[in-house]
Amino acid sequence: MSKNYLNMVTLGDVLDYEQPTNYIVDKADYSDEFEIPVLTAGKTFLLGYTDETHNVFKNIPVIIFDDFTTAFKYVDFPFKVKSSAMKILKAKEEIADIKFLYYRMMKTGIDTQLHKRYWISKYSKVKIPLPPLDQQKKIAAILDAADTYRQKTKALITKYDELTQSLFLDMFGGYFKNKEGYLSISEVSSFIDYRGKTLTKVDNGIAYVTAKSVRIGYFDKKRLDYITKETYDEIMTRGYPKTGDVLFTTEGATLGFTCRIPHGLEEFAVGQRLITLQTKENYNSVVLEFMLNSSEIQGSIFQLATGSAVKGIRAAKFKTIKIPVPPIDLQTKFAERVKVIESQKEQAQAGLVQAENLFNSLLQRAFKGELV
Repeated sequence: MSKNYLNMVTLGDVLDYEQPTNYIVDKADYSDEFEIPVLTAGKTFLLGYTDETHNVFKNIPVIIFDDFTTAFKYVDFPFKVKSSAMKILKAKEEIADIKFLYYRMMKTGIDTQLHKRYWISKYSKVKIPLPPLDQQKKIAAILDAADTYRQKTKALITKYDELTQSLFLDMFGGYFKNKEGYLSISEVSSFIDYRGKTLTKVDNGIAYVTAKSVRIGYFDKKRLDYITKETYDEIMTRGYPKTGDVLFTTEGATLGFTCRIPHGLEEFAVGQRLITLQTKENYNSVVLEFMLNSSEIQGSIFQLATGSAVKGIRAAKFKTIKIPVPPIDLQTKFAERVKVIESQKEQAQAGLVQAENLFNSLLQRAFKGELV
């Protein structure tokens, strides 16, 4: 595709916008039993379903565009919205393909630091090269195929997470009913607590685990920090966390987030806002992670949390929380099954990396004129 055959247009030249005012829900009483989806252009996308059948937007497909953050989503089904802080964008179909423009917008970034509406003031004025309509459709079809592949891989990973959760409830759900079989967290684990120390971080060195790496049920290695070997040797006086131990976040926006320390970390330190739990002979660390992330135990954690602006739980209080103690052989069987599922999940995650790389490569090539 030669650049000589491309027209330079603004996004406003090829996308008409409509204010969403007529399509805002009257009430936020959402239920999965209702049929009409309520959308936002942000990360959440689907807020829920409403039973309101009047003023549903049906002139699809469109792009919904958050006027303040410039986040956007492609939508090809009828919907309502929650607020007016967006634009509904419709392609001028005689010259532009909506899916092509959606992918092209992925390569368009503007400064959004100011709190203002951006479609009219900035985004609509962004210039893009526009190939003939038939070439737009071919490019969109290629990118659609790559995107479908990565979305299916993401869905598979989600299914693995749902499977482990379902397995946990099937094997241990009944033990929540027998309160007499509960023991306190301190009776099933010992604590390693390095809170209170603020360490100087460096670009490379010994891995330093902080609360930002601890998600609900998984560890984010991309968020590791680092400290020097000298700092590590100086501070490690309260015990050594190890692979498989359970990390618990004690305060802040991620209060209660719990995961296991993954394989692959050899020498590392654990930082502020985290307690490391090392299980005793009567408890398996995999089961402990699932127990602490369960809705029942999370409820107990937040009941004991204090603070107005920033919620937190004291270690002394946390230790007293009682949890079910299933037979250890049943715990071991659960951990073995989770290990198999997590192995499959790791393969899917590796596949997702490949799928993301393929999509991003095609996206890059598409708008350099190298696909068609």
